[in-house]
Amino acid sequence: MFRQRADGRLVDCNAACARMLGYDSREELLSIGSLEYSNASDFSLVTAALHDLGNLSSIEVSVRKKDGSVAWVLQNLKAGADANHGVILDGAMFDVTEQRSAVQRFEYQAYHDPLTQLPNRMLFVDRTGVALAQARRHGTPMAVLLLDLDSFELVNTSFGRDFGDRLLKAVGERLGACVREEDSLARYGDDEFMILLAKMTSGTDAAIAAQRLLIALAHPFVIDGRSIEVHASIGIGVLPEDGTDAHALVRGAAEAMLQAKQRGRNRYQFHEPELNARALQRAAIASSVRTAIDNNELELYYHPEVNVQTGRIECIEALLRWRHPQLGVLSPSAFLDAAEEGGLAERLGVWVVGEACRQARQWHEEGLTDLRIAVNVSSRQLGVGDPFVKAVDQALSRQKLQPGSLEIEIAEQTLNSNSRAVDLMKSLRDLGIRLTIDDFGTGGGSFVRLKGMPIDAVKIAPSFVHHVTDRSDDAAIVRAMILMAKGLDLGVVAEGVETKAQLSYLLDRHCADMQGYFFGAPMPAPALADILRMQQH
Repeated sequence: MFRQRADGRLVDCNAACARMLGYDSREELLSIGSLEYSNASDFSLVTAALHDLGNLSSIEVSVRKKDGSVAWVLQNLKAGADANHGVILDGAMFDVTEQRSAVQRFEYQAYHDPLTQLPNRMLFVDRTGVALAQARRHGTPMAVLLLDLDSFELVNTSFGRDFGDRLLKAVGERLGACVREEDSLARYGDDEFMILLAKMTSGTDAAIAAQRLLIALAHPFVIDGRSIEVHASIGIGVLPEDGTDAHALVRGAAEAMLQAKQRGRNRYQFHEPELNARALQRAAIASSVRTAIDNNELELYYHPEVNVQTGRIECIEALLRWRHPQLGVLSPSAFLDAAEEGGLAERLGVWVVGEACRQARQWHEEGLTDLRIAVNVSSRQLGVGDPFVKAVDQALSRQKLQPGSLEIEIAEQTLNSNSRAVDLMKSLRDLGIRLTIDDFGTGGGSFVRLKGMPIDAVKIAPSFVHHVTDRSDDAAIVRAMILMAKGLDLGVVAEGVETKAQLSYLLDRHCADMQGYFFGAPMPAPALADILRMQQH
C-alpha cells in the first residue's frame, strides 16, 4: 500500500511496498520523496484520469527499483482529500514483472525465427502492411525482395542439417549487415529470406539493394573450418506495379524469384506480369486435371519393349494420357508439370501405378503372364517419399500381382535433383520391384555412380540412339554404354529406335532390347492386347 499527493510526493507506504521496489524499509523508500516512473508521463496521465473517474483498477506502469532496474506493477488507485483539502492518492501495487516478461518472451517467440532470431513470416507481413499504409499516404514507392539460397538442400545432404543451420545463421547475420535501419529483414522459410525496402526514391533502389545482397553473399562462408560458397536467387515485387497489399507483393516477389532460378540462378529478377499470367494458366490446367481424375478422363497408353532376337514383348511401358473432352488425347507434356506444381504429384502417381497394376492383372488373367509393366516416376512423384512406396505396395496387393510384374522407371536427372531418390529406390527394391534408370546419359551418364545402386537395367536416351548411324561421337557413347552396362550385369534397353539402320547397329553391338516407333507407337490397351495374343501363337 502507498499514499502520495497529486504532485507525486510519497506520504506513506507499507513495508511490503518498500520490499517490492528493493528498499530495506518503508522509511528508506519514503526518504527518496516519490516513486520514479520509467515513463515520466505515466503519472500525469494517471492523475488526470483519476480527476475524471475517481478511481482506477489494474493500471500497468513501470517504476524504477532501488538498483535502477525496472519493475512492472499493476496499480489500483483511488482519489481522496487530506485534512487541508489537498488531493491524496491511495493505492495498492502488485508486481507483475515476471508475468510481463513471460508475455514478452511468448510474443518474441511468436514473431521471431528461433534459429536466426530474425523476424518471422508473420511479423514480416505485419510490418509490410504498416509500410504499405505509409507509402500510400506519402505516395512513395516500396518493394519486397524474396531471397532463396540456390541448391541449399545439397548442403544439408552433404554436411548435415546442423551444419546447414549454422550456415543459415551466418547468412542471416551477413544479410542483416546489408540492410538499412529503416528496412526489415526476416527469415521467411527454410532457406528463404525476405527484405522490406520501406523507403525508396525509385524502383532502381530495389535493384541496387538486390545487387548489394548478392555481392555480400559472394564471399565464401567459413563454417566449422570449412569454406563454402553460397549463391542466391532474388525476386522483387514493387508497389504499385505488382500489387497494393502485402500478400500480393510477396506473391509477386515469389514468382519473380522462380523466374530468376529458371534464368540461371545467382541473379535478381523483377516480377514480369506476362509470366504471372502463364502461372495463372498453369494453375487453371492443374484444376482441370483434378477434375479429369474425378471424371475418369485419364488413361494409359502402352509402348512395348521388344527383344529383337526373339521377337517377343516382355515389358510394356505405361504412358499417361488425358482424353480431353474438347482437345482430344493430350500427352503429359501438355499438362503434367502444371498438374504436379498444383499439388497433384502424389495423386497422379498413385493413379498411374494403380491403373497399370489393374491392367497387368487383366492381361495375366487372359493368359499373358510373361509381361512386366513399367511405370515412369517423376521427380515430384518420387519426392512424395514413403507414401508413394506404400501406395505401390498397396496397388500390387490389391491386384494380387507379384512385385516382379512391375517395373519402376526413374529418369537419371531425378537422381541429381532428389537427394532421397536412392533411399526410396532401395525401399521399392525391397518390395521386389524391378528398377530401371530412364533416359540414361542425359544426367551425366556416370556408370561409377550406378555401381552398387539398387537397379536392374538402364535405358539409353533416344537423343543418343537417333544419331548412332550419322554421328561418330554418339555412336561411341552408345557402344560404351552397352559395354559398361553388361559389365555391371545390368540390362540395357535402347530407346527411340526409329530406323532399320539403328536397329542393325544396336544388334551388332549386342543390344537386343529396344523400344521406339520402328516397332509401333504407344497405343491403348485393347489395341496392344491383340498384338500380345498374336505373340502367344
